Amino acid sequence: MTTLTLPEEFALLLQKDNGSYYSMSDYAGAAELGELVLQHRIDFVRMKIQVLDASPSGIGWLDDCMGYLVKKAGSANKPVAAHSFIQHRKSARKVHCAALAERGLMRREEKSVLFIPYDKYLPDTGARQALIAELRAVARDEIALDNRRALLAAMVHATNLVRSLGLERAERKRLKEISKGEQLGKAVEAAVAAATAAISAGAIAATTTAAVTSS
Repeated sequence: MTTLTLPEEFALLLQKDNGSYYSMSDYAGAAELGELVLQHRIDFVRMKIQVLDASPSGIGWLDDCMGYLVKKAGSANKPVAAHSFIQHRKSARKVHCAALAERGLMRREEKSVLFIPYDKYLPDTGARQALIAELRAVARDEIALDNRRALLAAMVHATNLVRSLGLERAERKRLKEISKGEQLGKAVEAAVAAATAAISAGAIAATTTAAVTSS
């Protein structure tokens, strides 16, 4: 399978076979943070985002993210709360679904309700199941953790997507440990270990904030 970005992987996991998607889609911004960490664009300081490299990339979603962070950080480059970024990017799923469609890993269908058009994305079943199988293998310690897998595991746990994907109790427990930055092994960089905990906490905080706002 073509190498995917973290938000593309998260979007692939979110999409159901019938083209609908899980409610955790609002937290696609957590996956974007993970990708920014992998690309050394940001770091985490006391559970907040620190901008490291805001130079233009030519990638629309990435430059949009960095533009928001730079604006929030201000001239003093102050750390930005992860949960505020995640809430700001709550519509990001559609951007990454479109990218997956271009890669041939989703099929885009144009639909409408009461004459209002919208896009429906149906995932490549084989690609999605392969990604779920990889997550389960990580949770069972059957394959080695690396930076990307650690961050994906943290996001899947923090958003409670683990239950929707049908992971067993022992597998969910292991992903919870990973999300806290625990027992990650030498293949995972210290900065990524810290980021897994920070991104997980940010996603949980964004979930809580959204629940309070909607109540």
